[in-house]
Amino acid sequence: MSDAPTHYAVLGIDAGTSKADTKAAYQAALAAAQEAGDADAEAAVRRAWQVLSDPGQRARYDEALRLAGATPDSTSTAAPTDSVPAVVDDDVVEGEIVDDFPGDPAVNQELRPGDRREGVLPLGAPAFLEQPTSGRRLVAALIDVVTFVAVFVVSTMLTIQAGGFESNGSRLAVIVVWLEIWLVVLFGVPTWRTGQTLGKRFTYIMTVDRVSGDLLTATQVLRRYAIPAVAIPVLLQMGAFLSLFYGLSFSLGRDQISLADRLARSIVVVARYRPVRQGRA
Repeated sequence: MSDAPTHYAVLGIDAGTSKADTKAAYQAALAAAQEAGDADAEAAVRRAWQVLSDPGQRARYDEALRLAGATPDSTSTAAPTDSVPAVVDDDVVEGEIVDDFPGDPAVNQELRPGDRREGVLPLGAPAFLEQPTSGRRLVAALIDVVTFVAVFVVSTMLTIQAGGFESNGSRLAVIVVWLEIWLVVLFGVPTWRTGQTLGKRFTYIMTVDRVSGDLLTATQVLRRYAIPAVAIPVLLQMGAFLSLFYGLSFSLGRDQISLADRLARSIVVVARYRPVRQGRA
């Protein structure tokens, strides 16, 4: 048992508080932490919401508190530690992967640059985030690439056939138009709205701001996909190869930060919570 406050204490609620009231308390606590500029408090609030917003995790957390000799109310400051077993199920709940308990932020604080390993956040990232394995990211990328190629080829061929485009110039124009349309529809808009392309949704990962863990701004999304949007129409096959390298460059470093992530100041993490738009609770 430690002196760290329980999730209930962090949000200022009791064990019997309804989910609606828990959400209201979370939004108020998050706004207060953001206004104060307290990153540690904000991380604690997000971790508390991650657990208490899900009935299954909440019940297991209450049981862990009881095993630790604490009571699940807002006055208790005895949070369960490693002395209480916390088994990670990786259950899928309402489209999101969740675990029983969030990790200890001290793990990230003790890491040095040379100690980074797959699945561990780069130094400076919020402790409530968790990176996926490279394999999961590769599966997501494969789904996205196959989907993009399929809809692009089909829409381009149907347009050329229906429109009777015979010259190379007109066909190239059709290719470029559909290329830009599907880049926006399949990558840009989903990343801006939810942080998840189709591939990321199927693999339960998402792209968020590397500093706050919030959804990306429109400017960040534009920076993230600007190079493929320009390189492919201009360089054609070479542009497609460069864009593929650009997107898969996360596999070259242990911090899993791709060139796209570096330009957009973003990070791909496991979807264990629902991110919000920056500046909103």
